[in-house]
Amino acid sequence: MKKVTITIDDDVWKWWKKNPWINLSQLAERELRRIRELEERELGVCPKCGNAKLLFDGKRYRCATCGYEYK
Repeated sequence: MKKVTITIDDDVWKWWKKNPWINLSQLAERELRRIRELEERELGVCPKCGNAKLLFDGKRYRCATCGYEYK
């Protein structure tokens, strides 16, 4: 698993210190996954084959069926 550094507002920091049961790592990962899924839905369907499932490889989106690359 990769490590990253995040910066949070002082108010959020104080709130989190009062609620240490919240795992920031899991929360950030869940939120990033949610954002990625929203972006995948926003792109719609593949213009080549009509498939609605897109895959993100870290740089580009590709159709899960035919491999069409979104630019």
